[in-house]
Amino acid sequence: MNKAGRASLVMIMALLIGILAACSQTKENAGSQSPDSSTPSAQASGSAETQSPTKQEKVTLEFFSNTSGGTLEAYQRIVDKFNQENPDIFVELTPQSKDYEALMNAKMATNDLPDLWNTHGWSVHKYSEYLRPLNDQPWASKLVNEIKPIVTDSAGNVYVLPFDVDISGMLYNVKILQELNITVPETWEQFLAACEIIKNAGYTPIAIGGKDTGDVAGFLGRVAPSFLTQDANVDYKAELKDGSFDWSHFDEVSKFILQLRDKGYYNVDYLTADKQAVYKGFAENKVAFAFQANNSIFQVLQLNPDAQISMMRIPVNNGSPFLISGERDAIGIWKDTEHEAEALKFLTYMSQPENVSQIAEAYSIPAALTDVQVNLGDLEEVFSKFSDVPVTNNFDREYLPNGMWNTLKVVGPGLLSGELNVENASRAMKTDYDRLRASAQ
Repeated sequence: MNKAGRASLVMIMALLIGILAACSQTKENAGSQSPDSSTPSAQASGSAETQSPTKQEKVTLEFFSNTSGGTLEAYQRIVDKFNQENPDIFVELTPQSKDYEALMNAKMATNDLPDLWNTHGWSVHKYSEYLRPLNDQPWASKLVNEIKPIVTDSAGNVYVLPFDVDISGMLYNVKILQELNITVPETWEQFLAACEIIKNAGYTPIAIGGKDTGDVAGFLGRVAPSFLTQDANVDYKAELKDGSFDWSHFDEVSKFILQLRDKGYYNVDYLTADKQAVYKGFAENKVAFAFQANNSIFQVLQLNPDAQISMMRIPVNNGSPFLISGERDAIGIWKDTEHEAEALKFLTYMSQPENVSQIAEAYSIPAALTDVQVNLGDLEEVFSKFSDVPVTNNFDREYLPNGMWNTLKVVGPGLLSGELNVENASRAMKTDYDRLRASAQ
């Protein structure tokens, strides 16, 4: 082979070696490089990682509450502490004090309820079909006798954790009555006489926070039983329950409320004042009476720890003055909640004696569980003294169809403002009474 031929052969061999080396390198790279993210294998790998999180997501429990003031503050303190101690659960406390009943009615209609909510006195009659029975909970055997029939249905089911027993009447200023040598009234005649003395002495006999229509509704709810169900000579319990009640009898309730107004016994701003103004009036020793529940005592003492304010029975014309009782603060669990275990854990936490005590003390009423001690201050003696007096359930819960609390919130302010007269007020009550009874049947 000549010199040129040998050179050509060397070049060909070198070219072949280069091609073989390149092919070998391509195979090695194909075996060792990471697959492109667009390949099916890469997508499968990414999905597997996504579907297997390294930590559990936090469960959020929605808790609706109709409470306000010191009671809401007590709830919030307990909820905050629970959230700190249970990092895998977050309880979202949502105050819904305004139009709470209308809101809950809408949520029941669509079966879209929060995980937990305050039943505001209607755990059995209104909410039981939406609530999980709680008879299996350890605290269920500790209910005090006063609350058992109120939160238990005919089948023996308990649907809520109750914190307190709503025993209240009216509030009065101990210092003013002592200063003017007035005995706590037991009849409306005595009450009117006391108001006249108090007015002439320069004090406000009765404080109303009319800006809050619920305050005026509560006023009607305290006066109505005295004239319709608790008087020894007048008893319309059966008629109110069976639908045969003659609503012209409600005229007496309206006339009495207007009588107090016309005599100048209310605060001058009774239509526009809020509850805070009522608390301030007591704290500054300017107000003698209020048709409010005991939680107002807590609010007054927040403003003036030295204020002397106590609870009295609601007067009647004939017979024994009485107190109002019922379900106050209670929490139930939605039977369709997706977080039943977490909701039960929260409710168990709430049932601890120190937590029940906080709620009951905020409302200044006795606890609903037997193993709970409540510091009621001066009211401890009051409750002991009134342990055997007549007690009735809240008027609207016992004798009116569900929904008529809203009617009282319209009729009461209508009377005080003059938009309704006595006859129109009774007519409005009858109209809603008949309508709501019919819709419930």
